[in-house]
Amino acid sequence: MVTGTRATGWYPLLLATASIGIANSVVFTLLSDLQDEYGFSDAGLGLIAGSGFLVGLIGQLLLAPFADRGHSKLLLLAGLGMAVVGSVMFALSSTLIMLVVSRAVVGFSNSLFLPASRAITISISDDDVAKRLGTISGVELAGFVTGPVIGGLLVDPFGLKVPFLVTGAFALVGLLMLAPRELPEPPVGEHHQMAFDLLRIPRVRSGVLLSIALFMPVGFYDATLDRYLTDMGASNQLISIAFLAYGIPFALLATTGGRLADRRGPLRVGFLAVLLVGPLTAAYGFIEVAIFVVVLSAVEGCIQALGVPAAQAVVAEGAPRGRAAAAQGLAGSGNLLVGAATGYLAGPMYQALGARWMFPVAGAGVVLFGVAALAQGRRRTPTAIS
Repeated sequence: MVTGTRATGWYPLLLATASIGIANSVVFTLLSDLQDEYGFSDAGLGLIAGSGFLVGLIGQLLLAPFADRGHSKLLLLAGLGMAVVGSVMFALSSTLIMLVVSRAVVGFSNSLFLPASRAITISISDDDVAKRLGTISGVELAGFVTGPVIGGLLVDPFGLKVPFLVTGAFALVGLLMLAPRELPEPPVGEHHQMAFDLLRIPRVRSGVLLSIALFMPVGFYDATLDRYLTDMGASNQLISIAFLAYGIPFALLATTGGRLADRRGPLRVGFLAVLLVGPLTAAYGFIEVAIFVVVLSAVEGCIQALGVPAAQAVVAEGAPRGRAAAAQGLAGSGNLLVGAATGYLAGPMYQALGARWMFPVAGAGVVLFGVAALAQGRRRTPTAIS
């Protein structure tokens, strides 16, 4: 039952969301250690990072619509189960191929879990949608940055296997905690197809493009930030702090960012975030002292806390009733398509061109997609798709 803007199972859903983020991100602070241990090239960094995005892309397109057919809780539990399995596979891996497959399994957990969780969040009430999306996004990001911290703290004293087992245990706890809970069910839609038809709606296109714009740097960061900081002489602990510096402001401010989007308009707030994130992303390439990366990460986390809930709210505004999960999955798959492409390219780009070319390219991509989102958001919406 809904009480105010909360519902039965809301807090277990938030904790399970955090556990998914933890399981998915622990690898990113361990990439240079895995590379040193198993001797693969910089291109292997991109293969590991990109495989999770690519599998997540396929999963969100194919499976997110099932949450609109009455299966949202099943998708949540399946996602948590995949996170547990993938974490154990990571702990048992000893070759690049095994690491890539393990990352794909863990990445698949995201595609099962996140669209369903957002559809449930949207369905709680018609009021304060961006605020609630901000809350769950903040919790998701808090988990995502906790994973690298756990990895950085555990790898030196306990080796490469223990961090994956610990973060897999978090996902298992999330599964056991969420399984007996009753959750709100998103409205059941009549469509039994993938979400591509939603791209006919300009507001949905705008939200998808805005989401991609803000997600653009992630593939570059995930594939190379650990290597970049290590090349500067940063320790595993400092690398963990860099992820944490991004995540703490995001987690603290995302609900406020969602509230601002509810009041000022999500497209306006999201585009403002794009105009700030683009130059910040480019600036990473010109930093030569690792601690300044930490400072810049904190600033970016504050700005993304405004933009990400706004982008999700634009998508939610455009989605017809009964298509919430499909629309959020469509936006998520767009993010993951770009994340896969940039993740695969980032390692070779870093090796061939260096950070001073790579990060400005990422920043330019942020602005380009943001401008396209604004243009689509101003177009008149045709007759709604039911």
